[in-house]
Amino acid sequence: MSLRTRIASLLVGLSLVLVATMYAVLKLVVLPTFTSLEQDLESLSNMACDWAAWDDTYEYLADRNERYAAVNLVSDTFINAHLNLICLLDCNRRVVWGEVHRDETGDLEPVPDLFAAVQDQSCPLSHHDSADDSQEGVVVTSCGHMLVASRPIVTTKRQGPIRGALLMGRFLHADEIRDLASRTHVRLQSWTIGQEALPPEAQRVVDRRGPPNKAYIETVDAQTLHAYRTVYDVYGKPALLLRVAVPREVTAHGAVAARVATACSFLGGGLTLAATWLALHRAVVKPLGRMAAHAVKVGRSGDLRTRLNFRRNDEIGALADQFDSMVEHLAQYRQKLQESAHRSGMEEVASEVLHNVGNAVNSAICSTEALRESLAASKAAGLGRAAALLREQGPHAAAFFAADPRGPKLIDYLIALDDSLQAELAEQRAEADRLLAVVCHIRDVVAAQQAYTGQAEYRQETSLAALVDESLMLNREALSAHGVAVSVDLPELPDLLLSKTKVTQVLVNLVRNAIEAMQEQPMAERKLAISAHLTADQGIEIEVTDTGHGFTEEVREKLFMHGFTTKPTGRGLGLHYCANAVLGSGGAISGDSPGPCRGATFRIRLAQVVPEPIPAA
Repeated sequence: MSLRTRIASLLVGLSLVLVATMYAVLKLVVLPTFTSLEQDLESLSNMACDWAAWDDTYEYLADRNERYAAVNLVSDTFINAHLNLICLLDCNRRVVWGEVHRDETGDLEPVPDLFAAVQDQSCPLSHHDSADDSQEGVVVTSCGHMLVASRPIVTTKRQGPIRGALLMGRFLHADEIRDLASRTHVRLQSWTIGQEALPPEAQRVVDRRGPPNKAYIETVDAQTLHAYRTVYDVYGKPALLLRVAVPREVTAHGAVAARVATACSFLGGGLTLAATWLALHRAVVKPLGRMAAHAVKVGRSGDLRTRLNFRRNDEIGALADQFDSMVEHLAQYRQKLQESAHRSGMEEVASEVLHNVGNAVNSAICSTEALRESLAASKAAGLGRAAALLREQGPHAAAFFAADPRGPKLIDYLIALDDSLQAELAEQRAEADRLLAVVCHIRDVVAAQQAYTGQAEYRQETSLAALVDESLMLNREALSAHGVAVSVDLPELPDLLLSKTKVTQVLVNLVRNAIEAMQEQPMAERKLAISAHLTADQGIEIEVTDTGHGFTEEVREKLFMHGFTTKPTGRGLGLHYCANAVLGSGGAISGDSPGPCRGATFRIRLAQVVPEPIPAA
């Protein structure tokens, strides 16, 4: 059985018990009170039937004989039958004989409105369609409410034609209400609807306008229930409101029964709650607690090897199986992700190393080209010709320098050649130094990438100005070739705790990107500006601004994505490496542009790079 079916069955059972209890109270206590009133009407109807289906009454309607009235229509009849009204009507709804007597003395009670009402064409009491027809109900009179029953006047064999109607009635006075209450063992009150002020609680019941002949139960307090019922008159209008005050202990026996029932209810409720709790604890709470503890354990330890292994066929069992399956798939995905991340990391590191080494190699190539051009234009070839001439004139060197006009020119040539060679040598040494610096930078880039992939970041106190100068020097050839005007605006800064290699490489990439972004601009508008300032968190913010082609907002959101580039021959690695390097140092990098063809600014923010001052001894 599924968990849903179990809980639904339990709730349905408890609901049925509650409904049965309420029905028992209504059936055994409340309804008998109102049923007693209906029984009075039925008793009246039966008595009226006995008188109406009687040959003497049938003949009286025809001949109005005095003997019938003298024998039957007397005060004793009213007293003995406990009647207040006897009225005989002919077929034309005219009163043939009718009187109303008081309960106490049997004296006549003038109630002209009652006789006027029963003779009215709209009154259902004075008309019958068949010999077995009957009409009962409440009639509102000037003397109070009256229970009235009407039967057609026919022969004793219930044969017609119908000669009229016989009405019998009984007032619902206070004595009648008390008698009704004593017979039902309850406190009963009545109000005339529309002719007297009702208590607020009774007025609310009248305003509800519920279905006819239906009781409405209201809880007053812990000891009393009020049951209301609206009694309608023969015209279908609300005429009388009855209220039964039902005590929770009707009699001593009822009190004992109530206490026993209450105790049984509490005991049954307690047992039901206990059984419900045990069932829910065993079927729901305990398994869910195990699942929650297991989930917390897996989340904290990261151990994806443990399983719940529930053996259930309900919803919780299905949930546990799905959780175990999810953990199993998660373990497989973790393994695949680790393998993929390892391969991806290796590829990314290799790409970044190649990218950075490629930048440095470009500078090395430029320096090598400069050396080659310098060697090609060297004056060393003239020195060889001069040496050959000296060897040729060696035996006659004195005569050659004294008599030959080429002698003095050779001396001047050698002196000029020496000056030229010295200048070439100095230039070549400078290019060699630059080439060595580039090679060292390549070594530093490789070392930095190795440290980035496997070791903690190494920071050292270094000059930001020196790093800016180094990044410009590594791009010197490109800056010069493209005619880019460079401006550097750095305040007086102490040595900062920076990852020298990372910051240098980031600046090199940004400067190189700026140069490439300005290639399509007029020569006079190619400007590169580098500035920096300290921030409130003891950090530094570096700005690299160019006057290049700029970019749109859409491009700005993708600038640092791996593989994204706007250059035809780009690989989308440079800015991605910059972002990784800055984020790895605990900083942030951003790019902004006013729009296409309006330049761009890249900002590097590094926090906590200003060294704390050394306290005095």
